Amino acid sequence: MINKLCATMWLVICGLWLASCGTNTNLTNPPDDAVLEFGSAESLEIITWNLRTFPLSEAGIQTIAQIVPQLRADVIAFQEIMDYSAFLSLANLIPHYEACVYNATSTYRLAYLYDARTVQVNADYTIFNEDSNPFPRPPYVLDITWQGQDVVIINNHLKAYGDNHIDETDPWDEEYRRRLACQMLDQYIVDNLSAEKVVVVGDMNDQIAEPEEYNVFLSFLDKPSEYLFADMGIAQNPTYSTVSYPSYLSHIDHILLSNELFDAWGNTDSECRVINVEEYLGSWQNYSDQVSDHRPLGVKLYFPE
Repeated sequence: MINKLCATMWLVICGLWLASCGTNTNLTNPPDDAVLEFGSAESLEIITWNLRTFPLSEAGIQTIAQIVPQLRADVIAFQEIMDYSAFLSLANLIPHYEACVYNATSTYRLAYLYDARTVQVNADYTIFNEDSNPFPRPPYVLDITWQGQDVVIINNHLKAYGDNHIDETDPWDEEYRRRLACQMLDQYIVDNLSAEKVVVVGDMNDQIAEPEEYNVFLSFLDKPSEYLFADMGIAQNPTYSTVSYPSYLSHIDHILLSNELFDAWGNTDSECRVINVEEYLGSWQNYSDQVSDHRPLGVKLYFPE
């Protein structure tokens, strides 16, 4: 009787073990590569991406190295690069991409990755190096040629914080400083790049669709024949899935085009949108832990033949 009971219990245990080992259960969905697709061979793509004190982790470096080639962007402008060497290591992990990192600051650096197969870099330099009030991080300029088109990109990371009020009596007021930065960028373009195709990108730390009394971007918005924000449609109709800073339902990363690019922007296939990278990583929490609290924002431009 005892032998039969033991045999029966053994069969039950074996059955349970076999049932538990039949197939693996997928705890998370596999990465969706398609969500990252943005660029094409026929268009120029420029992306701005705040990487939040890069690198957050070694795993984050590996993750970004997997993401960048799938974006198929010609140029990516980054903000908040804390570790110069780690960024160069990131570039070394990505086939065909080269890095430009500036030394204007020792932390919160600006940087670029560009596809060396499609982009020729003519020069890179910083401007307003001595003007830390409006520019805590001097703007970083990349002069490129893409398929015979000469384009100047100005990468920015403007002063953060504020209270939706421009204090005219306080030169260190955050909105005051951002407004002055925009005024100076406008004047720099007028004085030095008046006939160039210019793209101003970056984490601007403010919203473009705001009332005039505290809108820091009026130096651009008041000149519709000279500039347009490619992401204005996002700013005017913000949703959690479309803004660059979704934790606060805020759109503070921008892409500004000079009028020399209006024809390209007018192509029906040209577009500007955020890239929902968190979908590739399975959740916003995964993305925020490994990569950033900002989504990349990209513009795709088709030039007239």
